[in-house]
Amino acid sequence: MPLPPLPSPLAGALGRPVWNEARAPGERARLNASAIRLDPVANERIVLVTGYLAGASSASALQPWLLSAGYDVCVADVGRNAASSTHAAGRIAEALMDGDKPSILIGHSRGGQQCRVASQRHPSRVSQLITLGAPVRMHLPRQIVLRSSIEALRVLARFPFGPQADPEGDAVYENDLLSPFDVDVPWTTVWSKTDGIVEWQACLDERATSLEVRCSHSGMLASVPSFEAIATVLNNR
Repeated sequence: MPLPPLPSPLAGALGRPVWNEARAPGERARLNASAIRLDPVANERIVLVTGYLAGASSASALQPWLLSAGYDVCVADVGRNAASSTHAAGRIAEALMDGDKPSILIGHSRGGQQCRVASQRHPSRVSQLITLGAPVRMHLPRQIVLRSSIEALRVLARFPFGPQADPEGDAVYENDLLSPFDVDVPWTTVWSKTDGIVEWQACLDERATSLEVRCSHSGMLASVPSFEAIATVLNNR
């Protein structure tokens, strides 16, 4: 089945209905009151990669839930994920190489983009890829506020006090991101039409299993629908 077209540039520039993100606290509260079951495991490792400007704290619901089932969970050291994606891809590769066996790779938003690239570059180190609200069909968001902040960071990268720039590496990264996913890594993309940040059409890929949920963009890391989707993937591996 062909993928749906991306929204027009104008529609994308005006952005998603960001008020959808106001649901995130309620989604987290409902998650805290739920009991979504993960099958217990042994000797299974997960590498988590958080999104743009999010930081490790954004995984504060997902990480302990995975740990409770027996997973060895590592949050990749990408900071707030505002620097070059080449830098982040290197950090993800380091996390993958640290394990004594292939890892499950879970990435949110920009982190999901980076996980897709890491899976293509190091398929022997990835046993499963799960992307959450990750716009894998475009490099930069069209939404004006987000794109402006990313472009500002690119300008800062030209100065010593800004995040490190790597124009050549970033060009290779973008090519890898937009090239066909031609490696033998099982991939599930979780997406939402009520995502207030990312165009849902950008989250789809012909090589990925598609799971639609109903939650906010932030809720991808802390909501009942998203956790149920993740549990479906992990419990059926």
